[in-house]
Amino acid sequence: MTALKLKQGKAAGNIYVFPAAVLVFLGAVAPIMAQAPPEVSESSAIEARMVQENGAKHSRFALLAHKPNYLLPATYTSSPNNPAYNSFPDIGGHLKDMEAKFQISFKIPLWEGLLGGKADIYAAYTQLALWQAYNARISAPFREINYEPEAFLGYRTDINLLGARLNILTLGFNHQSNGQIEPLSRSWNRVVAGAVIQKGKNYFFIRHWTRMPERAKDDDNPGMGRYLGYGDLLFMRSGRNRSFSVLLRNNLRSAGNKGALQVDWSFPLHKKVKGYMQYFTGYGETLIDYNRPVTRIGLGVALTDWI
Repeated sequence: MTALKLKQGKAAGNIYVFPAAVLVFLGAVAPIMAQAPPEVSESSAIEARMVQENGAKHSRFALLAHKPNYLLPATYTSSPNNPAYNSFPDIGGHLKDMEAKFQISFKIPLWEGLLGGKADIYAAYTQLALWQAYNARISAPFREINYEPEAFLGYRTDINLLGARLNILTLGFNHQSNGQIEPLSRSWNRVVAGAVIQKGKNYFFIRHWTRMPERAKDDDNPGMGRYLGYGDLLFMRSGRNRSFSVLLRNNLRSAGNKGALQVDWSFPLHKKVKGYMQYFTGYGETLIDYNRPVTRIGLGVALTDWI
């Protein structure tokens, strides 16, 4: 890849074509993306999600939602990462505070009914993009795209923990990269373990990861753990066709403490999409910013939430 990748997209005239295409895509796949229906009681959102996914698995054309799928046509950041692009004079120093952000995430079952019928193996893919859609001066480039394929085992359980319920345990392999060459290349591989805990209408997603070692000369981002830590915690409260979530991440160091906070809120907007608001502050919003603090707020639409 070369600097041409940073300049993809047309100037002004084509700026609005891609958001429209993403919206059309979201609308087209809405009937086959598994998501808890609004008429289901709030206390059974995970069970409803599982029922819908089990039904969708029998269709060879079905896409199961993995992480949230959303489009934020307008986001504002206080600190676009201009220094990262200094090797490209046409871009470095010319990034705009206003840009678009979107995420597409889905999974497919590979092997079902393991471990007494309680476990399934999935392959999943998530793509997160930052797009200088309103920056005609530098030809509206996609300045950062993160590609995240993964494979994991999900084990359904029903264990009571101090009045809460442990619903799901997961274990898998995760690769994440931005597909660039030096000096913009960022990538890492992780083994990730997780758990989903429910207490009433509240849900807790806990993840712990271990980064797979790389040779020093091949490591695009040394010291990743110092900025992104070794896990995260997602709290979510799910209601009727709306949800509120808080994602927390911290390196748990007394010296050089680094972390991140992301708040997401979805609300009724249309039959197939929801209104979506997102706030992020801290390290690691994308790989290019893993060691640089960013604050961003955005507004748009979502097809699916976490559950």
